[in-house]
Amino acid sequence: MNDIVLKNIDKIVSGDINVGVVPGDTVVVRNGLISGVGYAKDVDTSGIDLVVDVDGQTVCPGFIDCHIHNTLDDYAPQRGAVGCYSDALYSGTTTMCSEGEQGPGWPRFYDDPIGCKAAAIMSKRVFDRFRPGGALKVHGGALVLVHGLTEQDFKEMAEAGVWLIAEIGGGGLSDPVEVEPMLEWARKYNFFYSVHLAPPSIPGSSWVTSEAILKLKPNKVAHTNGGSTAVSFDHIERLMDESDIPLELVVNGNFVNFNKMLKHMDEKNELDRLVFGSDAPTGQASLPGAINRAIVKASSLNEIPAWKAIAIATGNAADLYRLNTGKIEVGREADIQVIDCPPGSCGKDVLAAIEHGDPIGNSMVIVDGRIVGFRGRDSRPTARFCKIEGNPAYVTGITEHLFFPPQICRYYEGFGINQ
Repeated sequence: MNDIVLKNIDKIVSGDINVGVVPGDTVVVRNGLISGVGYAKDVDTSGIDLVVDVDGQTVCPGFIDCHIHNTLDDYAPQRGAVGCYSDALYSGTTTMCSEGEQGPGWPRFYDDPIGCKAAAIMSKRVFDRFRPGGALKVHGGALVLVHGLTEQDFKEMAEAGVWLIAEIGGGGLSDPVEVEPMLEWARKYNFFYSVHLAPPSIPGSSWVTSEAILKLKPNKVAHTNGGSTAVSFDHIERLMDESDIPLELVVNGNFVNFNKMLKHMDEKNELDRLVFGSDAPTGQASLPGAINRAIVKASSLNEIPAWKAIAIATGNAADLYRLNTGKIEVGREADIQVIDCPPGSCGKDVLAAIEHGDPIGNSMVIVDGRIVGFRGRDSRPTARFCKIEGNPAYVTGITEHLFFPPQICRYYEGFGINQ
């Protein structure tokens, strides 16, 4: 029973770019789903023992990273890093979507249709059961298009639960003449597919023009601002102005295009077409705080309200991928963060701090109504902190802050709190 009450909230950021900040000071979760949002006097909190006083902080949905290149475990072979997905969870990213699994000797690098099919099914099955950090939701199993795949392969993969196709152009086939027949099968079996916009950046990647993207009509353009090298901006303008295709921004891509795109889409009143990704955990992309930094960068450098930048990282992504998370509304999976400005920030709350360019601090991360962390390992300390059943939960010293996540005392074990 994942039941929890968050009370004494200053602002509830819905994650819905058409709604913004919703009135209220309380969020109620029952059975891992949000059951009430509003003022304490108006919502039903009966029968829930676990009550968290957030002490005037802000509540928002967990972030969604729309672009990762995962392996089959919490490991990044190119960086030799272990636990990188867990770190992202503790920094507030609660959901990730694969753009193609990779690792040493993987079949995607050898034009191997049987291997790519098997790898997609295997990765989907792994992440259906394995959650990094005990809670992170990873949508794995993104098929790389290679020679030799048949309609029967797509049918069998769909029946096995595979629904993602890895970014076209990031490896495997990318020529529209070759991939279009496969995309007809993908559409028939309800696959989600993206095409990347960037010059060749790694061995095996390829250049896909804006003209080709308009023909292929993907569900998303991956790393539109550069992955990490950028195309000339006229290609991006064409996609922004001649289509309604959702566009992804990655924090490690071209900085100038990142900002120019945000300003252009804001002027068009089409920020709802944007999502964020990390393109990690390759060596050029840092995973744990990627989405946090994308939010701060998008808001502070482009005069975009912080709640809209948060919506790009949450509700926009949930709508694009058809996920029942990413928004603070009744019936959604309770993937929630308590966030605040860092101590001494020029902003009086986290939204003002973001708009000033200050980092986000996490004082609590909740997935499916279960507390999984009191702060990100790499996030800033928060000006305020949560109280669980009246007991303060905060970082107690420099060693704990720099080297260890806060430990959960035995008092909380009865409430099912895990760290």
